[in-house]
Amino acid sequence: MTDAALGTATIVYETPDGEIDEVTVDNEHIAFFQQHWLFAYDVDDDGNDIVRRVPHGRVHYVERSVEELEDTFDTTVDKAKDKLEEIRD
Repeated sequence: MTDAALGTATIVYETPDGEIDEVTVDNEHIAFFQQHWLFAYDVDDDGNDIVRRVPHGRVHYVERSVEELEDTFDTTVDKAKDKLEEIRD
């Protein structure tokens, strides 16, 4: 479920139970904000993104495949801030 024009990001991180998980998403669905990696990894029954927030200390690496990261980064940060505001409300 990725869009090749946006590029992709693969995040490898440690779960709370100590397992290693790897997720690949569109670059627009991942951001680094407040010392956490945030990424949309699923969709709920209402069509809303389900966002996972992983502390940077649990992330082994993030690998990105992109042509122009700067353009997608600005959009991603804005979307992440919007999601965080929704979660707080």
